[in-house]
Amino acid sequence: RKQYGVTEAVVSTQSTGIFSKMLLFALFVSVVVLCTTADDVPQPTSKWTFYQQLDHFSYGEISQLTFPQTVYEYNKFWNCSDDGTVGPLFVYTGNEGPLDSFYDNTGFMFDIAPKFGALIVFIEHRYYGSSLPFGPEGSFTPEGLAYLSSIQATADFAAVIEHLKRKRGITQVVSFGGSYGGMLTAWMRLRYPQLVDIAVAASAPLPMMAKTATPDRSFFQIVTDDFAATNTQCPTIVRDGFTKLYSIVKTGAPGYEDFVKATFSLCDQFDDSQLEHLVGWVRNGMLMMAMVDYPYPAEFFGDLPAWPVATACNMMVDEMDDSGDPLKALVVGAGLFYNGTSGSKQCFDIYKEFIECADITGCGTGPEAVAWDFQCCTEFQLATPSNNVTDMFPPLNWNKHVVDSYCRKQYGVTPDPVGASLNYWSADFRSASNIIFSNGLLDPWHAGGVLEDVNESVKAIIVKDGAHHLDLRGSNKADPKSVIEARKQEVALIEKWLGEL
Repeated sequence: RKQYGVTEAVVSTQSTGIFSKMLLFALFVSVVVLCTTADDVPQPTSKWTFYQQLDHFSYGEISQLTFPQTVYEYNKFWNCSDDGTVGPLFVYTGNEGPLDSFYDNTGFMFDIAPKFGALIVFIEHRYYGSSLPFGPEGSFTPEGLAYLSSIQATADFAAVIEHLKRKRGITQVVSFGGSYGGMLTAWMRLRYPQLVDIAVAASAPLPMMAKTATPDRSFFQIVTDDFAATNTQCPTIVRDGFTKLYSIVKTGAPGYEDFVKATFSLCDQFDDSQLEHLVGWVRNGMLMMAMVDYPYPAEFFGDLPAWPVATACNMMVDEMDDSGDPLKALVVGAGLFYNGTSGSKQCFDIYKEFIECADITGCGTGPEAVAWDFQCCTEFQLATPSNNVTDMFPPLNWNKHVVDSYCRKQYGVTPDPVGASLNYWSADFRSASNIIFSNGLLDPWHAGGVLEDVNESVKAIIVKDGAHHLDLRGSNKADPKSVIEARKQEVALIEKWLGEL
């Protein structure tokens, strides 16, 4: 186990099968000490491994098994004085992806850490990045995925936080997280209030997940509204583009396969069996741009320009002015997400760039897509499907029967619609304290979040011009006034609540 930067090999002579592979994979990971750079977000001062318990809720032999969990630390702002003064711990609860992405895109923690003399720590979520219990192959089998859940993940975070508090003499902890990470950080305050004093949960659609609230607008309706806010022609262009695509494929005129391949610049030959996947590829590009509709160029989910929704919308309008073809305009709009500002791709590989899964808003790509797919097949059912009535996308046949069938085929499981809700207070925060819920009104997830104060210490902060957890990103000269004010409110609340401890 990690003891102040010293990793210790974990060996078990009794482990067999998949557990032996896990322990061999965890045999040795060394601590890496890095230098601070001049980047907006400095490089970690250290990267270290915490040997995490595989199953926090079992006894016997399995409770002795561990796996290597990645932790990033930045200590240049930490107030750890000879007089015994120890600054707070700022901890980020990792999301459904490699830790680097969240470390590099959560500059707010680094911006405010000097004010509080805080130690900054990011903890990677099990089954993502390099924190793989059974290695890069065994972790993603149905057997290997058995230990992937948000409840195990929050127990992981608790173990690391407890370790740091005990070894470093830390008495105050502020937890941060965005999106699923924001859900986790709020749950940490609920499940482990003795470890986490304050939670900053950005873009965390907890009421939607718990099915305790029905959003006034659906996810896809908000995406549509975001595009319409730039130009009311854009939703019509998208609808007309989809209509033309379906008409071409369903009619089956000679040569339609080559036409679609050429129009979409597809790498591989197209046939009618790929239609729904192509539609999903387009829909995914549109919704992802709405999620990361930041006021400056960013590379969180792709190489995108400032205000990508407005950019894509204007590109579609320009294409319509030039060609009058809504299908070409649709390709131009969605293509911005996949081709980015560089435009270097010669063709689109829609099966590598978009993976269909149990989350209709997308699971990403690579191994992380499998892990998130499994979590959506067990714990989480989030957005309602598109309907082409309140939104600009084709109707999506996605209901409980379809999801159950898909998940049973993929993993031998079916979603538990109430389990996560019961384990986390069903998103009822009336008895909770010291939680900040922030939501940006450009973010398609915001309607499923906590949008009003629950009590005097469970506060809702609204970012009028904010996309997906924009407030957790570092300050930027292009930031709208609403996010600047939101961050000021968050800092004031953190300062107030730490002072009351």
